[in-house]
Amino acid sequence: MSIDQKAKEISYALFRVAVYIRRTYLKERIEQLAFQLAEQVATEDLKAGIRTLTSLSVLVELGKQVYEIEKNNALVLLREFGALNAAIRQIAELDSANTGVPVLESMFSKQPITLPTTNAAIVNEGSARPLPGIMQDSAMNQANGNGITATIRQSAILDKIRQSNARGGQAGNLPLKDIIAAFPEVSERTMRYDLQKLCAQGLIERVGNGGPASYYVIK
Repeated sequence: MSIDQKAKEISYALFRVAVYIRRTYLKERIEQLAFQLAEQVATEDLKAGIRTLTSLSVLVELGKQVYEIEKNNALVLLREFGALNAAIRQIAELDSANTGVPVLESMFSKQPITLPTTNAAIVNEGSARPLPGIMQDSAMNQANGNGITATIRQSAILDKIRQSNARGGQAGNLPLKDIIAAFPEVSERTMRYDLQKLCAQGLIERVGNGGPASYYVIK
């Protein structure tokens, strides 16, 4: 397959994904860059095409983080961006082998480094445990919902409950189990904390005793 055909495939896939994006700017920007990528590759403006692929990678990753692009679709797109990027660089002779930049790979031995027994044991023991500060920060961010990721996730939860209204159900009657199932990459404990925080902020209300049969409504 030529890079022109691959660029068209990617552009078509981006349009399909953009249909389901609710944030107007993100949707329009991805569509604009999809047109731009196809045009740049077709006119052999390959360096510009690489820059466009970089921009698209950033936007797709962002779309995944804010739950606008489904995780598996984002991973497929990022993989295809990488494949096209590599093909363009090879054709446009942008790799270091073709630009006079020394290739360091051949200068290093392929033999593994052998450590003394005592040192190896120390390294293995040290690498088996995460640094206390990092472990604490990670646990706190997950359990307490601090940081940008938690804010984005809580916004996505609100959107999910609002969407249950739009479907004409029982006025926002969205069961807890459905909310948890909508975010499979997030632990149930973290989801319950997010819901508790949203209730405390007066944005949603829980109906029920907090068990699986409980549901949430927009206030």
